[in-house]
Amino acid sequence: MGNYKIPGKQIKFDELFRLLNFCKTIQTEGTDPFDLDVKRFLETLKHYHKKWKSLDDLLLDAEAIAELAKIIELQGKWIKDRSSSFYIDPVLLELKLKMLEPQQLATAFFKSWHPIISLDRITPQRLIEGLAYWDALLPFGERIDEFPFPSVVESTFGIEDLIELNILSKTEFDDAVQAVLNELEERGKIEYHDFIYGASFETSVKKAYLTSYLVNEGRAELDIKPLEEEVFISPGDTNVNAQAHHTPSRSIPISLSYEDWLRWSVKQKRN
Repeated sequence: MGNYKIPGKQIKFDELFRLLNFCKTIQTEGTDPFDLDVKRFLETLKHYHKKWKSLDDLLLDAEAIAELAKIIELQGKWIKDRSSSFYIDPVLLELKLKMLEPQQLATAFFKSWHPIISLDRITPQRLIEGLAYWDALLPFGERIDEFPFPSVVESTFGIEDLIELNILSKTEFDDAVQAVLNELEERGKIEYHDFIYGASFETSVKKAYLTSYLVNEGRAELDIKPLEEEVFISPGDTNVNAQAHHTPSRSIPISLSYEDWLRWSVKQKRN
């Protein structure tokens, strides 16, 4: 195997057979499809193209093209899977970090740093929980040497909390969500921040919250492209049964800052 006999001479196809076997190994073992150099594969086929003489040669060429097409299909699926799961290759992330200047690293850290407590964000409900925690603590004289860990209570802040705090009513919330959905259906697939940002930062934050509700309900979908650092949003499945059986996805953090909104606003005015 590896030699094709043609009248008058003998041609070796060892390199081509090695590439074919490599393609089949990738498919059977599920290794990284990008381990195959597609450009080199095509150059090898081009090199042998002038040597094809018989029907068997043409069949070998067709098999090589078919195997290469399967690998390219796997590469496309590989990119799609990792994009949809917000995957970032550790090697790519490390490369980006090494290319940043110290000042850029410090700026990135400052933008991503969010204190866990802020006085202008706390609600009466959280104040009551904090007071209950401190009231439950024993005096220092009665505590053991190790500081006791407080019990962790998992809680979320949803529409029920907003209604309980009289921030808005259920009817107002439903109307606001429907208005955002109508706008999304009218505009179609669009870059997330272009859809969220508006005349003021306050309305943009409110719209982001309502949009997250639509995504959680399956009435809107996010298309995340980590390599390009882009996020797109589009209307979800309008089928009622599909929405009824929709399983909420995991939380996906998306940056929303006043500085970013300000830059977006200036850019819109220039355009």
